[in-house]
Amino acid sequence: MKTPSLLFAVVLLANSIVAAPKPLAQSLPGGAFAFVEIDGLGRKVQQFKDSGFLAAVLESPQYQAFTKTDEYKRAIGVAKLSETYLGTDLWTAAAKFLGGQLALALYPSDNPAQPDALAVLRTPNVDAMRELRSKILDPILLLAGDGAREEMLNGVKVIDLDGNAFLALGPDWMAASNRRPLMQATVRALVNGKGPTLAASTAFKKMRAKMGEGHFLAAGIDLPAGAKQYNQPLKTPDKLDDGGASLFFHGIIAMAPDSPYLGLTMDIDEKGFSIESAIDGNPREMDEKFGWFFSDPATPGTHDIPAVKGLLGGLTIHRNLGGWYRLREQLLEERLQGGFDEFESGLGNLFPGRDVGDDIMPAFGPTVTFLAAEQNFDHFVGEPGIKLPGFALIFDLEKPMAGKLFQLVFQTIVTITNLTGAEEGLNREPSVMTAIVHNGVPINTIEFLQSPKEKRLDISYNFVPCATTVKGRFVFCTSLALCKALVDEIRKPSKPRRENRNFNLELYPDAVKGLVRANRSTLVARSVQTGKLIEDARQEIDLIQRLMGHVQLIRFNTSVQEDGYKVRLRGRWQ
Repeated sequence: MKTPSLLFAVVLLANSIVAAPKPLAQSLPGGAFAFVEIDGLGRKVQQFKDSGFLAAVLESPQYQAFTKTDEYKRAIGVAKLSETYLGTDLWTAAAKFLGGQLALALYPSDNPAQPDALAVLRTPNVDAMRELRSKILDPILLLAGDGAREEMLNGVKVIDLDGNAFLALGPDWMAASNRRPLMQATVRALVNGKGPTLAASTAFKKMRAKMGEGHFLAAGIDLPAGAKQYNQPLKTPDKLDDGGASLFFHGIIAMAPDSPYLGLTMDIDEKGFSIESAIDGNPREMDEKFGWFFSDPATPGTHDIPAVKGLLGGLTIHRNLGGWYRLREQLLEERLQGGFDEFESGLGNLFPGRDVGDDIMPAFGPTVTFLAAEQNFDHFVGEPGIKLPGFALIFDLEKPMAGKLFQLVFQTIVTITNLTGAEEGLNREPSVMTAIVHNGVPINTIEFLQSPKEKRLDISYNFVPCATTVKGRFVFCTSLALCKALVDEIRKPSKPRRENRNFNLELYPDAVKGLVRANRSTLVARSVQTGKLIEDARQEIDLIQRLMGHVQLIRFNTSVQEDGYKVRLRGRWQ
């Protein structure tokens, strides 16, 4: 009895596979230097309509105030007129007409400023396309009058609009282009599957191999072809004119010109979103000049951001600072070199008798981490009027003995801070250096001579500096509780192997909501000082908190691959 049911299921599965439309890139003519393809836009519109995020916006006082403006009334009037004409609401119309696939491609032309263009829309079914034509396209063609001439090509109606534009109307698709040969090739590919297609190009195949298929949005640029179209040769500048750009982006800038493509994908659903971009290249071939930039693709790259309680966000980056500093004359323009002399002079005050290039910069290991986390003020009678999170700077030590060097700097900074506070009359109790031991790890910190008694303390009391060295990493914090938590986290065994991260930034908006709540009265007061009414200021803070509550995590990271480089932006809904 089970065999017929199994057979029926197999037939249904086979039918669904056959019926699934292939990507439009397999039907677009080859030769494009740029394209974008979207699959299921209508479904995403429907998901947004049903999302809690949109509901929070619509319920907000700001939106309710907007509904009383003339701009809103005009927009609603246009929307209602459109819905009356379409016979349905705009949300449903979007799901019906845009629920299939949409593609746009650009092709080389004789005019660098105006490439040839091709757009293709495939609806979910024939009925949707028939309705789209009757309600939207046919009235437009009627207005065109004698300027619209019809012809048949491979059984498909093609409309010539005075030789300036061409439309092709298939059973469940339509295409538009400004060039007749491009339209003819498109019809042949869509109807018969004939001719070279975009999906067969080398750049496209390499991009798909790296970035995969089945994305909501996929886009790509054939970099050599695009550079030729716009007469902009791809070339890595010999030296950069910005030190920050060199430190953060130089490796990517150097790799990109040799990549055959620049790829981009986007996905979004009820759980979150993901945006990825990639280029092709071999980072190991760039070691001589850019080995300081790239981590080994076979390793995790940076450390994970320590998962301390109340983590608001953080970033961690792989950079061999000593290598970058040593090669600065090869990497940066000559006019910037004078600034390094000033840098060395200033740093020499903190590291007397040490050479910056030979002793200090090489002391830094390959990973630097910065993070912020919630802190409490239970160690005081009162609390600061403006409550800031605890901050931490963590960096690898190239040699364990370097930890003593940075501890000396920590002590110098604390001493200078005390003297400066006394000279400038800051409302802060004097402090002395002290040390504690937490789980066997010594921590240098400060102790106030007298515990402050005020209920509302100066903002400077957010900072209780402390420093330690643990597992080959130097930790500098503005909160003793955070420093203890970091000691415990760093001592934990490393997590299982994961994909490489050369740079990683994480934000936890839902956790930041607590910081906004703790400083609500101060934030409202600041807004009132700018001229806002107190009720408007409160409502603005409330909206920010509600929107933050819908996002659990935002992560931006880069990844070194054996055959290229990836950049990702991901988010997770609450």
